[in-house]
Amino acid sequence: MTCRSLHRFAPLVLIGSLLAASSSPAAELATTEIEEVSDAEKIKWAHATKISAAEAIKTATTHTPGQVIEAALHAIRGRLLFEIEVVTKDDRVVELFVDPQTGKLIQQGELKR
Repeated sequence: MTCRSLHRFAPLVLIGSLLAASSSPAAELATTEIEEVSDAEKIKWAHATKISAAEAIKTATTHTPGQVIEAALHAIRGRLLFEIEVVTKDDRVVELFVDPQTGKLIQQGELKR
């Protein structure tokens, strides 16, 4: 896959993760992370999104201001969702999910440390 075809995923570069996946509420769900799928599947995921990762991040941080530590597209129970993890000013790690079709925030949860 070329860099040009990945332009929608450029903001999805993982900034880092403070928590192990097992501590995430989403880890209990059947989750497929973008780095686990083939390039062909990544292309399908890209075509299935109507908003960019940058737009998903803006939605998440408008709702929950803070430092984004991770942003990725996942398939959770077969549904594509942008997962955005934010560290708030009061040092909470909040996981937000944004629908890649509508751009709406659909769920949020504070991650346990």
